[in-house]
Amino acid sequence: NDVVSIVDGIRRKRLGNSDIAVSELALGTQRWGGADFNSPDEELCHQLLDRGVLEGGINLIDTAEQYPIPSDRSRPEGATEEIIGRWHQPN
Repeated sequence: NDVVSIVDGIRRKRLGNSDIAVSELALGTQRWGGADFNSPDEELCHQLLDRGVLEGGINLIDTAEQYPIPSDRSRPEGATEEIIGRWHQPN
């Protein structure tokens, strides 16, 4: 697909045959809020979203219903999407 725009140096291309333009780079979230010692906490995740989405031109966020990996009882599957949702809520 052809480049349809460039935002903050990040090229965006059309998603399939749609009118949706997505950044060539995605922000991966698999470990956000995870149960292991080096998973980023919610505050750092929000900083990463600020930098990547608000300041960096990225509009493609990779997430899935089973994130974070690894999960546990206090950080269950779906927690990553909740972190993103709280960031996205208007203040």
